[in-house]
Amino acid sequence: MSEQFRYIKSDFYKLRHSSFIMLHLGFSICGVGIMIIYTLFSKSNEINKLAAFFQILAIAFPFAIGIVCQVVAEQEAKAGNFQNILTLPHKTKSIISKLSILLLFGLLSAILSTALFGVFFSLTGSTLALSFEIIILIPTVIWGSNILIYIFQYMIALRFGGNFCIAVGVVGSLLSVLLQTGLGTGIWFIIPYGLGIRFSEFALKRVLSLAVDIDLEIKIGVMFCIIATSVIMGVIIFWFSRYDGNRISD
Repeated sequence: MSEQFRYIKSDFYKLRHSSFIMLHLGFSICGVGIMIIYTLFSKSNEINKLAAFFQILAIAFPFAIGIVCQVVAEQEAKAGNFQNILTLPHKTKSIISKLSILLLFGLLSAILSTALFGVFFSLTGSTLALSFEIIILIPTVIWGSNILIYIFQYMIALRFGGNFCIAVGVVGSLLSVLLQTGLGTGIWFIIPYGLGIRFSEFALKRVLSLAVDIDLEIKIGVMFCIIATSVIMGVIIFWFSRYDGNRISD
């Protein structure tokens, strides 16, 4: 465990001088700014405005994941064409370290976005105060349902390069929008990009006591998310143990 922590600490030092941290702050601040403008001019009720914020957060996640995965992958590509990680004695610990940093900052960014939105939402005259449960639980639900997308898109960034990774993120965000509509009925729970937006909607209803029962699609979605995340985690560990740094050019 102490060795794994040293890997994470080393990766953090390498990334702190890149755009990695600023991108997470920028996503949080810009996203909240856009949503505050929306709440000021929208005539929807407060619950719908809050639901819209979490929908936008869930939709933006795949695109943001594509960008930050590209930054992490490019940092290693420029530092000796991945030789810094390929020559390490424990490649498994290296990939776990990269993913840990990506996931940690993703969670912190999501919680920060929600906390900032809660502060500014109250300043717009809203009488709906965001509880601690909303600020922590809903972003964590969105983040947790995107773990498998983090892993998948980081593999894409390593193998195919940053441009393709970002393009996949854009497509993922578009899929999230479509799967929220009637087009996603009956299939969203087996498509990774549909999980975040649907789970966040249900979680918000539960927190606000607007939903009691957990329907079959939610149960299947949770099971699929857990199984798919476990499988793709095993896949990336196996794949990276044999990865030699070869990359299809952007």
